[in-house]
Amino acid sequence: MEGITCFNEFKSRRDLWVDCFSLKDCNSIINQVYQMIWNAAVFRLINEARRIAPDNHQGHKEISGTLHYFIDECFFDSQLLAIRRLTDGYSLDGEKGVFSLLSLLNDMKVNVSLMTRINLFLAEGREYNYEALEQRALAYGLKQSRSGQGAYFLPRELDSHSVRLRHEQIDVLSKVKEDQRTPNDCIRKDIFDHLINKIKSATDDIKIYVDKNIAHAATQESREYVNADQASITLGYLWEAHKVICQVVHFINVYVLFGGSGGFLPVPQYDHLQFIDKPLVSSGGVEVLSKAWHEFQKETDAWGSWGLKDIQKEII
Repeated sequence: MEGITCFNEFKSRRDLWVDCFSLKDCNSIINQVYQMIWNAAVFRLINEARRIAPDNHQGHKEISGTLHYFIDECFFDSQLLAIRRLTDGYSLDGEKGVFSLLSLLNDMKVNVSLMTRINLFLAEGREYNYEALEQRALAYGLKQSRSGQGAYFLPRELDSHSVRLRHEQIDVLSKVKEDQRTPNDCIRKDIFDHLINKIKSATDDIKIYVDKNIAHAATQESREYVNADQASITLGYLWEAHKVICQVVHFINVYVLFGGSGGFLPVPQYDHLQFIDKPLVSSGGVEVLSKAWHEFQKETDAWGSWGLKDIQKEII
């Protein structure tokens, strides 16, 4: 068929893009998103548990401030790092190649000229001409009818609906009208520009905050270069970043790679709320925890006694 353009090169890139959504690699984009959203769901459970926790006589929640401060700090740090990884700017390829949403979008943008209608169909193993497919489906139906089959399943390879749907999607992606379709219609570059800007708008403050406060302990001078101290990361900002990331992941997987569409919160294969109504420790166990705390305090105090005699011994 005319219009086949650099198909092998496109197929090679597309295979890499598909790997970004593979469950087989623990670092794939989709696995990162699943883990991020799962942890967010668990945190929402904890927040809801806090809301319904009983109040003491002073009107304060009867929960451990020590424990919940730790939960909050770990949650925010891990979530911000997860978003930072997904928005890493390194390439998909090479020694420093990373699975990140921005690296994927940038790679697609660079290779957008390969993303022609015919290349997309060939890579997906899909029939290009849905009208011819409809004729074969009709012939198949007539054959079944003549053989006395009152009900039958249409073979998947004769499904013209998905082919028609794919053409309609590419019409939008390439901004081409149905009566002007050609095999060389190409996905528009500005779509990827928009998706990249959408991600950056929702996550740039997080990137700055993580780079200066979590991944690196930046000095005041270093933070001032990018106004890092002005970055305010609220729960609302975090939820918005989650939403945008999931929207873009869904769009790329469904409309560019023509993959499956599903939710982002994994379905637990066990009772994920089992024992959640049990206290962390019984009243009698508090003394045991207090002893463990003081033992660790003694251990850390001993670290503070390391001095001149010790360094002399280690150097010798």
